[in-house]
Amino acid sequence: MTKNDLARELAVSEKLHLSTAVKAVDGIVRILKESLAKGDDIFLRGFGTLAVVKREERPARHFSTGEPITIPAHRTVKLKISKELKDAMNNGN
Repeated sequence: MTKNDLARELAVSEKLHLSTAVKAVDGIVRILKESLAKGDDIFLRGFGTLAVVKREERPARHFSTGEPITIPAHRTVKLKISKELKDAMNNGN
């Protein structure tokens, strides 16, 4: 599902104009990006937690050449889904 698909689904399910739904989705994505960039975790009840995690520097090999490289330390996001979402995914609800 793309961002446009999500906006269309939101517009239909909540009886909104498509332009309003697109603005809402864009606003939510912007807020999520800003919060994660600051290092804040995001808790969405019934969905899960988006947590900022730090990855240490580590050795690796270049995929095509086999040359050793170092992947620098960086931050990334980890999603831990809620029990409610996990149950819905596994029980077909």
